[in-house]
Amino acid sequence: MAVNAAPLQPVVGSTEAPLSSDHSPFSRLYRARWLIYELVTRDLRLRYRGSVLGFAWTLLNPLLFMGVYLLVFGTFLHLGFHNYALYLLSGNLAYIWFSNSLNLGTEAIRSGRMFVGKTVFPPEVLVVVPVLSGAVNFVLSLPILLIADVALHQPLGPSIVVLPVLIVGQILLTIGVLFFFSTLNVFYRDFGQLETYLVLMLLYLTPIFYQVQSIPEPYRNIVLASPIAALIIGYHQILFFGRFPTLSSIAYLFAVAIVLCLLGYAFFSRYRESFGELL
Repeated sequence: MAVNAAPLQPVVGSTEAPLSSDHSPFSRLYRARWLIYELVTRDLRLRYRGSVLGFAWTLLNPLLFMGVYLLVFGTFLHLGFHNYALYLLSGNLAYIWFSNSLNLGTEAIRSGRMFVGKTVFPPEVLVVVPVLSGAVNFVLSLPILLIADVALHQPLGPSIVVLPVLIVGQILLTIGVLFFFSTLNVFYRDFGQLETYLVLMLLYLTPIFYQVQSIPEPYRNIVLASPIAALIIGYHQILFFGRFPTLSSIAYLFAVAIVLCLLGYAFFSRYRESFGELL
C-alpha cells in the first residue's frame, strides 16, 4: 500500500475543536443535526442536478433492476425458486445502499478536505452524510418493491412494522465501519481501492443471491457471523417471506453496530487532528 507522507499517528499537543469535548459520537452528531440535515439535502439536490427526471431516478432504479431480474431469472433461467427476482431485489436494494455508502464515505474526509481543520466543523459529519442520503434513496425505493410484492402475490404481513428498526441498524452499522475506513483512507491512499474489493467480496459472501440453507454446514456459522448477513436475512424475512426477523438476529445486529460505532469513533477521534496536515 502506498502511504502518505506521515505515518498513522496522532498529532501531539494539538487543540481539538470545541465540539470534540464530547466523547460520544451520538451526542456530537445530535448537536450537529441541522448541519447534517442541510448537507444531506444539498447532497440529494446535487445528485440529480441537471437530470431531466430528477428524483424519479430513485423510483426508476429499482424498476430497472426488477425488469432485468424478472427477464434473466424468470425467463432465461428457471431456478425452481418462486419469485426469485423479488427475493434478489429485497436483499440487493439494501446492499446497494450499504456499498454506495461505503464507497462515498471512505472518501468523505478527502473529498471534504476544505472543511477539515475548521474549528467549528465536526469532520465526522462528512462520514454520516452519504449514509443518510443513501437511506433516503433506499426508503423512496421501497414502494416499488412493495407494489411488486403485492402484484406477484408475495406475502406481506405485520412484520413490515419492524422495517424501520432494520434501517436504523443499518445506519449505525455503516457509520461504525466508516469511522474506521474514512480514517484509514486519509493515511493510506490505496485503501479506497481495497475497500472496493472488500465490498465486492462481501456481496458474494452474504446471502443475497442464495438462502442460508444452501450454505454447506461447515461454512454456515462463518457467514452468519457477519452482521451484514443478519441485516440482509432480516430484509428477506420482512420484504419477501412476510415474517418477523428473530429477536436474537436483531439484537446481534445492534450490538455489533453500537460497538463498531464506539470503537470506530474512538479510532476516528484519535487521528482527527492529523487530517488537516495530510490533506
